[in-house]
Amino acid sequence: MHIPVPLRRLYDLWMRFSQVLGRIMSTILLTILWIFVFGLYAIILKCMRLVSRQSSKETYWIDVSDHSTEMRYQF
Repeated sequence: MHIPVPLRRLYDLWMRFSQVLGRIMSTILLTILWIFVFGLYAIILKCMRLVSRQSSKETYWIDVSDHSTEMRYQF
């Protein structure tokens, strides 16, 4: 692309400014995306788990009948 000499300096300054502005805006937008979108999604997911959680059992002990015959030949 051929740019006249007087406008070349202005073009170079504008391109540097646009690079800096692009980096700043992408950082801001990605930060907002990360905090609000993924953060809210995680909070909603945790709230849904708390609501749908079943009541815990009193104990996990399983009553078993006498298995002494099964334990005779373990190996």
